Amino acid sequence: MNRWEDIVQVPLPLPFALKIIHAYLIKGEQGYTIIDTGLHTEEDLSTWKQAQKEVGWSWQDVEKIVLTHYHPDHYGLAGKLQQLTGAPVYMSETDYQQAKLFLDRESDMPEIMADFYRKHGMGEERASQIPGHLRSFCRWVEPHPEPTFIKDGTSIRLGDRDYVIYHTPGHADGHLSFFDPERGWLIGGDFLLPKISPNISLWPKCNPNPLGTYLQTLTEMKSLPVKKVFPSHGPVFDHYVERIGQLQQHHAERLQKMEDFLIQTGGATAFEVCTYLFGADLSIHNLRFAMAETLAHLEYLRLADEITRLEKENRYIYSVV
Repeated sequence: MNRWEDIVQVPLPLPFALKIIHAYLIKGEQGYTIIDTGLHTEEDLSTWKQAQKEVGWSWQDVEKIVLTHYHPDHYGLAGKLQQLTGAPVYMSETDYQQAKLFLDRESDMPEIMADFYRKHGMGEERASQIPGHLRSFCRWVEPHPEPTFIKDGTSIRLGDRDYVIYHTPGHADGHLSFFDPERGWLIGGDFLLPKISPNISLWPKCNPNPLGTYLQTLTEMKSLPVKKVFPSHGPVFDHYVERIGQLQQHHAERLQKMEDFLIQTGGATAFEVCTYLFGADLSIHNLRFAMAETLAHLEYLRLADEITRLEKENRYIYSVV
C-alpha cells in the first residue's frame, strides 16, 4: 500500500481484466474516509482487513464512505461496509439510480441490453449470453447501500480537508471527482487514468451521447490546476493536462478509424465495426464493453451529422453521409 501524507492507496483484486482497483483511505481527526470499495467478495473484504492491520484502524473508525460512481468495482462493497461501519455512504443520485437499473435482480435491463445489441448486429449466440452475464454481477454488489446524495459544485470533508465536488461524466453519467484546491490533488475515480482510456459506453436508458459528454468534461476540467491525480486504475500521476490531451487525441483517432471503415465497407452494423476494432475473440464481458464503446463513438458521429443510421431487416446500419 502506497501513502501520500493523509492518503493511503488500497489495491483491491478484481476477477476480470483490470485485475486491480485502487480504493483510497483518508485519515482525519474524526476518523477515516473510504473512497470506493471494491467488489463484495471475500478477497476484497480480506484486503480491507489487511489494510486495517497495516495502517491501524477498525470498522468503528470509519467516518464516511464516498463513491466516485456506481460501477461494481467501485460500488460493490459499499452496502456491506455500511453495515460493518455504520457510516454514511455518499454518491450521486444519478449513479445510485443507475446502480439499481443495472444491478438490481428485479431489473429488466439485462433483457433490454440483449435486444439492444441484437438490433445493432450481434448474433443470437452472443446476445443470449448478455442477461446471465449482467445478472452475475448482482452477487458482487449486494446488499445495496442506503446512500446520501452529493452533487457538483458543493464541497465534502475528506479527512481534515475540504474537497470540491466535480461532476465528471462520460465514463458514468453521475461520475464524481474530488479536488483539494490547497494541494492541487484530484481523487478522480475513472475520470482520468494514466495508462488506459476510460471505457466510454453507450447503454440503453442512459446518456444518448456519452462520448460527447466525456470530451466536454475533458475540455472543462483541463483548466483545473491539478498537480497530482489519484486514479482508480494505474499509478498516481502528475501529467494531468498532458494526459487529457492524449485522451482527446485517442478519441479523435478512433473516430477517424471508424469513419474510414464505414467508407471502405459502404456501411456496417455496430457489431461489425466492433469486431473490426477489437477483434472477434472476446469474452462476453469484454464484448459487452467493446460494443458499448463502439456505439458511443458511432452515435457521437451520427449526432454530429458525420454519419447516418438506417434500419434494414430489423438491424441498424451506419454509413458515412
